[in-house]
Amino acid sequence: MGKIILGAVLAAIAVFAWEAVSWTALGWHQNGFRAFRDESKVAEVIKANATSGHGIYLLPDMGEAPKIATAEEKKAFEAKQRQAVKDGPYVYAIVRPGRADVSMGMNLTLSFIRSLVCSFLIAALLSQTALFYPARIAFVAAAGLFAGLAADMPMWIWFENPVRDTVVNIADHLITWVIGGAVLGIFVGKDPVAER
Repeated sequence: MGKIILGAVLAAIAVFAWEAVSWTALGWHQNGFRAFRDESKVAEVIKANATSGHGIYLLPDMGEAPKIATAEEKKAFEAKQRQAVKDGPYVYAIVRPGRADVSMGMNLTLSFIRSLVCSFLIAALLSQTALFYPARIAFVAAAGLFAGLAADMPMWIWFENPVRDTVVNIADHLITWVIGGAVLGIFVGKDPVAER
């Protein structure tokens, strides 16, 4: 158990350090970000039109037809929605229309805790394996790839996340957990033993 704890803590530190470099020094995430032509005007429109505060907003709205609508009215409503999505603009955005105190210290703390929890979870799985060290790294890396495919691909499939950003995010998950696996594999898991 001591090796699992030590491995998970050291892996969390390594993962946290890589993610800091990935997000602050490499610029590969930020290179996909876009800016509005007139940011202040867009901000005014958002503030004036956000209906229920902080949350995820869709444009066009994909709500349901009114309950009292006839079958024909519902059909027309849905056709109008489909056409609006085709014609654009289309927006899937996290919107905070007002002020908030953003704490970098709190965000970093939460990020490290997330790295630690993930490291403990994958360490628990890895501890049940009998693999040579390179295969232990591959096992953890596969978990990172799974995380990317499970978390980022749906955003591309359903919400038009750009291909470039999807690939970068998945690659980042994979690299993160190759590094995590290189650390965890030293402490967690058993070498296979040939049976006689």
